[in-house]
Amino acid sequence: MNVFISYSHFDKKYAELIAKELKKAKHKVWIDTWKLRAGDNWIEKINEGLKETDALIVIVSENSLRSESVNQEISAIAFGDISNKQRRIIPVLVDKAQIPSFLAKYIWIDFTSDAQLGLKQLVQALAEKPIVKESSVSKTASEDDYIKALSVSLREGRLTLVCGAGVSIKSGIPSWNDLLLTLLETMMNKISSDKSISLKNADPDEFQKRYSPSALIVGKYLKQNLGTDFLPNLRDALYTHNPTSCDVIDAIVELARPQRDGSPLDSIITFNFDGLIEENLHNHNIRNKTIYSEGVRINPNEIPIYHVHGYLPRNGKISKDMDVVFSEDAYHSQFIDSFSWSNLIQLNTLSQNTCLFLGLSLTDPNLRRLLDVASRKNISRTLNHYIIKKVPNFSNKNDTLDELAQFLEEQDANGLGLNVLWINDFSEIAPLLLRIVNNQ
Repeated sequence: MNVFISYSHFDKKYAELIAKELKKAKHKVWIDTWKLRAGDNWIEKINEGLKETDALIVIVSENSLRSESVNQEISAIAFGDISNKQRRIIPVLVDKAQIPSFLAKYIWIDFTSDAQLGLKQLVQALAEKPIVKESSVSKTASEDDYIKALSVSLREGRLTLVCGAGVSIKSGIPSWNDLLLTLLETMMNKISSDKSISLKNADPDEFQKRYSPSALIVGKYLKQNLGTDFLPNLRDALYTHNPTSCDVIDAIVELARPQRDGSPLDSIITFNFDGLIEENLHNHNIRNKTIYSEGVRINPNEIPIYHVHGYLPRNGKISKDMDVVFSEDAYHSQFIDSFSWSNLIQLNTLSQNTCLFLGLSLTDPNLRRLLDVASRKNISRTLNHYIIKKVPNFSNKNDTLDELAQFLEEQDANGLGLNVLWINDFSEIAPLLLRIVNNQ
């Protein structure tokens, strides 16, 4: 059998140990220290080695996860595996690193406690029919490790939740698109009443379909034409269905409860304008402080809730200096001003805490920039943060394109310093959050 060994050069001793044992077992081994010569194009040579391979051994370590070349090899392995289901992939764990979820769907060999026993198991695994777990999103050991790590961070008071629109939608907060359509209708009615143009029978949904402007550009139209009525109209649209709570917000409340033998949740960063999290925390007597601008002080026993895109409470006056990140110009301002309070809060939290992202799609350009900056400043290059993502399933039959999309999304998240907790359905978010609480 042709066997390819992917590894970091810091783990050379393990690679050569495995290679020698497999040679004894009559396997043909591809290892770069044996196959590459001076002047060789190593990328071409490695790709040739992968094409001729029957089995792939990936040595997983903290070194390999920081290695760009190993990550390129894993990418090649992943793309090949999507189309070649017969090839065997065997991860070999040599230290306390967390196995990437793409590799966690395979049965792996553990060298951390007994390398000699691991060698015997590896030789035996190559002699048997390959074993693959039923689904790449089954409850794998990696997921258990992620939950445990998040639970430890919670107990130590280092866990921050980073919340997007997906957190509030089930409670009755309108989706982004519904919000835009509601405000478009309000804008059209205002223009008609001003007799600037007759839009009495105009359909905002038809306008959106016909011209398909980006959401940020529509936001700019709305702010310009609604003027001082923009924020009151936006608030009315947010709370029009009288939203209260949902299972995800209820789970966030459980995470925020003071711990018996540990510290509380450190903080919440939210990109949402609504105050549902605060309302529910108040209902459960959990002290918190809403922060939407610089200079706000908090008490040590309050959980800070940072509204980095602005805040619109259900009741009361809207602050005169309130601004929300809703339109193209506001995003540009936030992107340009590296020292804005919201950017500094996010960067500081990313560098000091463990962050769990939920209800976010990772398309916000400013957030991506901040994640990239924090990842580059992380000398160890370990993946310190986590994101909950739904498995791509556009075809409803888990075809190869869905597998490719899942791998590329995970690759993108890993590049931004995020481990991915995959779910099959959004209904799994709340139970997953409760596992973090109950794993104490």
